[in-house]
Amino acid sequence: MNELERLRERLGLEEIALEELERPFRHSSYVNEQPPGLESNERLEFLGDAVIELAVAEYLFQNYPNRTEGELTKIKSVVVSGSILAEKARELRLDRCLLLGHGEEESGGRSNAKLLGDAFEALMGLVFAHYGYERAAALVLRFLQPEIERVAAGRHRQDYKTLLQEWAQQQHQKPVYTLVASEGQDHCKEFTVRVEVNGFSALGKGRSKKAAEQEAARQLYTQLLGDSCP
Repeated sequence: MNELERLRERLGLEEIALEELERPFRHSSYVNEQPPGLESNERLEFLGDAVIELAVAEYLFQNYPNRTEGELTKIKSVVVSGSILAEKARELRLDRCLLLGHGEEESGGRSNAKLLGDAFEALMGLVFAHYGYERAAALVLRFLQPEIERVAAGRHRQDYKTLLQEWAQQQHQKPVYTLVASEGQDHCKEFTVRVEVNGFSALGKGRSKKAAEQEAARQLYTQLLGDSCP
């Protein structure tokens, strides 16, 4: 049994032919290396993105009547973020299903969070196209409802480095982290890191380089987009 067969069995998608189930995983780099006529996953990704957004929004609206519009929006933005969708894609082993061009494969595309999140969206788009909204929404919530509950309860620790990375990718940029200072004795050092992206920068301090980078990312992300924590 190959990975697509395992996926089809796990999700109960037996009515979908394996050739059709391949569609959500065809990256454009793969399609560009094939004969004309093969479609990438981009249109399904577009459809799946809308399905996921609606399914999560509908669940929030029905189950959190005392939350304001702003609170619901913040919860949704975290739940449907690329980092969480990529995490769900890994749980489903979608990385093993991806069809990538040679260059994308060699550059680590199979572990790329954006490509994984896109594949998850495209898969939900395919389910919607075949079965309709109710079946697709149920599948979305099968994976995202625990995240909704966790974020709504304030148990989700925001990863600002990932959020900043996702925002930067949308701008076709990449955050650059630079160690500015390292002060104090070995047992109580304080690190200062600067992060720069798209002409903007911020500083962060922490007891480790990793903590300082996370704080710098938080400062810059909040400066650019506001605090998305619910």
